[in-house]
This record gives sequence, structure tokens and C-alpha cells, in this order.
Amino acid sequence: MFKNVLIRIIFPAWYKICCLRRTKNQALFIEVREREISSNFSRVISCMKKEHPDVLLKTYFMRYGSCSRFNYIVRCLKLMPKLAKSKYVFLDESSNIIAALKIKRSTKIIQLWHGCGVLKKFGKSVNANANYYGNEDMFLLSSDSVTWAYEEATGLSKDKFAPIGIPKTDVYFSDSYKKKCEKLREELLAGRNKKIILFAPTYRGNTTRPKDSKGLNLDLMCKNLSQEYIVIAKFHDSLGPGKPYSRCKDFYYDVTTKWTIEEAMGVCDLVVTDYSSLIFEYSLLNKPAIFYAYDFEDYARYPGLYLDYMNEMPGPICESTIEIIKEIKSGGYDVAKMKNFRDKYMKCCDGLSTKRLISLVIGD
Repeated sequence: MFKNVLIRIIFPAWYKICCLRRTKNQALFIEVREREISSNFSRVISCMKKEHPDVLLKTYFMRYGSCSRFNYIVRCLKLMPKLAKSKYVFLDESSNIIAALKIKRSTKIIQLWHGCGVLKKFGKSVNANANYYGNEDMFLLSSDSVTWAYEEATGLSKDKFAPIGIPKTDVYFSDSYKKKCEKLREELLAGRNKKIILFAPTYRGNTTRPKDSKGLNLDLMCKNLSQEYIVIAKFHDSLGPGKPYSRCKDFYYDVTTKWTIEEAMGVCDLVVTDYSSLIFEYSLLNKPAIFYAYDFEDYARYPGLYLDYMNEMPGPICESTIEIIKEIKSGGYDVAKMKNFRDKYMKCCDGLSTKRLISLVIGD
């Protein structure tokens, strides 16, 4: 009850009072959950500093899920005056707080979104009563082929979506990124002539109560693959590092807290994942993938999938570690299928997404 009063009455009323202030030539970047600036925001901020130094840049951390309820309420209240005087407001994920406000006309809300493509269902596709969207003036997409799914999930009209690419994907086309990944790879291998498998699963359940996925049988992996491969693991941020494994020396490395997912994908030769949206970004790197879908029937029921998973995913689909090992040893990867996947779901991500966004929002 109190939560509804806050979201529907108190926050909107306070925001309305704050709107008496005049809008400034200011861009506000709001992190809803994260404690650090996202890669999306970093790209846009860097570009705006160079091309539009007259725009005042501000960041704000709501810290949903990582602070006390009282602290979160206070942070939401403090957000309102900053929001009210900003001409441009950038988001990287949904927020029921911002969705409940009547945003003044002089403010533009731009949703960069944290994921590419569209795989697992979210928003109104899962809960018809979900109210996390509605004030966006622009919602970025990696391709026009996914517009229908985002319309369903957000309830926004088609004209609100901008298939111009996602800013964070620009990094995959930069020389500095490639050089950094080469350096990390050299440090990890330390002269060993081996290939690197990245294990990068998503969580189960929801973001407020995430559950770990079933891990690989590392003993089997080590026994069958350690002569030619090593394994690195990058777990979802909401889960943190996986369980320690030390039985097979110099075979398994958990890089969850050491590397970004972009770095891990750039370093590896092959990814083993499940229903993670990282596969869309990964497709830009022209590398093979294997899908560990041991719980496909359960996941297809909830949260559900937008894609025809069994036919569209660009790589072999396995239900056990043994199957994964067999696929790795066979090396029968379908390069053409990965290219088709990339062309369909990532065709607007070409290294120029950030520039297109700034041009559309602020002008040349």
C-alpha cells in the first residue's frame, strides 16, 4: 500500500513541484541498479564531451536493490529536482518510478537499453500489469527485426523505437578494444598454446531474486579438454563469482570480478552460454558458440522466449557437459548460421551507433 502511495502520489507530486524550475541544457544519466557507469553511458558521455561540450553532463545512481528501502526512497526523492531541470534524460533499463511521472515537454527521455536483440521475455510479455515504461521519447534497438517484441514488452507505440544500434556495441569495432583483449589473452595463456572456452550463463528466476544456473562438470571438461583448452567463467553480475574449483590446475579461471563481459568475449575462442542476450553482441565477433539448454522446457514456460530457440540459435544446443565436450571436439560450427543471426538481429550495430544517437537527440 505504502509503495503504491509513493509511486503514484508522492513522487509524482514532488516531481511536479520540482518542474517549476527552468530546464537547463543538461543531460542526466540515470543508473537504476548499477553502482558504476554502464558501458552504454560511457560511450555516450565520451562522445557528448567531444561533440557537445556546451551540454552539462550529470550522472545519478538510484541503487535499486543495493541499498535499504529507506535509502532508496530518499534517493528517489533527490532524483526529482535533477530530473526536472534536465533537457535530456538517458536510461539503460526500466524504472517504475520514472514511468509513473508526467514528464514535462521540455525533457526528452532516451532509453538506451542494456541488451541487444531479443531472447527471453520481459515486461508486459511476462506480466500484463507491469508498468515500467511509457515516458520514453526514444527507445534504441539493435535491429528493426525485434521491434514487435519490444512493442509487446513495453506497451510503447512503434514510432518510439529507433533501430540505430546500441552505443555499447561500438567498442567491438575499436582498435583499442582489440589490443586490450590481445594483451589479456597473452597474460592468461602465459605462453601456452591453448584455446579459450568462455562459460557465460545467465541467471534463473528474476532480477530481484536471481538463481544460479546449473554449472558445467569441470572434472569431465578437464579430463577431456585440458590438453587443448582452458576454461574461463564470467557469471551474471546479479550472481557474482561461481564456486571455486581447484582440482584441475591451470584449467579453470573465474574472471567474473576481473574482466568485463566484453573483454571475456574478445579473449575467448568459443563461448558456451544458454539464454543470455550476450549472444547478440558475441555474434559481432564472428566466433563459434555452443548453447547449454539443459532446462529448455522450464525456461520456455517461464519467463518464455521470443525466438524459435531450437532453430534460430547459431550453434549446437546441448543438454549435458558430455554433449558439449563432443561438440567442441568435433568442431563442426556453422559459420553461415552465425552470420545470418547477426545480420537479422544486429544489423544496426556497425560501430557508429553512438554518433547516430547523438545526432538524432541533439543534432550535428
